[in-house]
Amino acid sequence: MKVLLRGVHLNLSDALKSYVDEHLVRHIERFADDEAAEIDISLVDTNGPKGGMDKECRVTVRLPGLSSVHVTETADSLFPAIDASRDRLETSLKRMLGKRRDVHTNGLPEDVAADVPTY
Repeated sequence: MKVLLRGVHLNLSDALKSYVDEHLVRHIERFADDEAAEIDISLVDTNGPKGGMDKECRVTVRLPGLSSVHVTETADSLFPAIDASRDRLETSLKRMLGKRRDVHTNGLPEDVAADVPTY
């Protein structure tokens, strides 16, 4: 999986990079075991030094053969925004992959669907 991480109007520390890797990327990697998969993460500070509820985590996941999933979460700190993004992405990807399985195998797992005769 290709991971693109960028900071907009803020510096990415090593601690923040490792937090993103551990709490976001590793959770999403289990849905995409393909080298063509891509996750684009933008950490944004919209107000700069003014403070307030202005830290955003924008994540776009692109999986081959599926449409892209984009999530934006805002919080007062980057860490809760990253965690909220992870939770929403997991839910969206599970739903998308579940729909894909339902369409192609009539709701059955692929190994069971192969044994069912078609009439």
